[in-house]
Amino acid sequence: MIEIGGSELEKYLKILLFLLLIPAGLIVLFYGGFFAFLIASDQASYNGNEVYIGPIEYDSVLANAEKAEYDVSGPWTKLDGTNTIEPGNVESLEKMFKSGYRVHRIELYYNETQKLEFCKYDSSNVYVTQTGSGYSGDTWMLEMFRLVFGLDEKGYEEYLGRLKNGSRDTELSQVQMKVNESVNFPAVYTYLNQSSTKTVFNPGMWNDEEFYRDEKKIGYIAYIVPETTISTSHQFNKYSVDVSSSGFVRANILMHRASAGNKIDKEEYTAVFKKMFKNLGLPVEMVDKFDFEYSPSVW
Repeated sequence: MIEIGGSELEKYLKILLFLLLIPAGLIVLFYGGFFAFLIASDQASYNGNEVYIGPIEYDSVLANAEKAEYDVSGPWTKLDGTNTIEPGNVESLEKMFKSGYRVHRIELYYNETQKLEFCKYDSSNVYVTQTGSGYSGDTWMLEMFRLVFGLDEKGYEEYLGRLKNGSRDTELSQVQMKVNESVNFPAVYTYLNQSSTKTVFNPGMWNDEEFYRDEKKIGYIAYIVPETTISTSHQFNKYSVDVSSSGFVRANILMHRASAGNKIDKEEYTAVFKKMFKNLGLPVEMVDKFDFEYSPSVW
């Protein structure tokens, strides 16, 4: 039997305690460092409401933003080259959207739960999504394919077959396929207007239109209009104004890193936005229409 003296035992216990504390210390260091990173990265923000300021000269606003050396960004600042459905020539919409527009999405309803959706995500293909299971409206679907794509009977029967096969292969209530076709939007728009008893147009930063027949929804169209985000920095905080060619604006502030819980005096941020509006050629008095919702943290 090996006898260990009191001093040696104490030494061994200290070594054992040290070995146990190493992983515990590493854990504390890891989570403490991660927590410190979150705090250092966290930011407060102000999000403004959407305000209609009246007709604007959108191209002039972009030119003024460039002159003021503001940052200009957004996928729909210019509509050329965007992956959207070409609207063709619809006179009423061209009068409404004087600065141009594109079609983002079309939905055609068989009933409340079953519909076909047409959307474009790349330059050549249209994505067709069937929502709802147990379709009994094959004749309706054939008519919709003929309407949307202007295909002959062989073409749209092939697409119907692809969707039905997809429905059998999945338990999901949504099936999608992509086709290399052009959408005949004027024909779709004429059909929806002639088939509906009521239409509801919702203007704003996002523009869409709903079509109803005897209070039942038969169609939906989402439109894209030129829209951009114009930003500048003040006191290390990012001030942004979203501007739509349809005359709607929205403002927000993203404060600097490690700003969680901090605030900006209303007089200060109002002055920054009024200066931006003046430089952009927008009516300065409309800044007072914004109501900002403060968030102490982005996490």
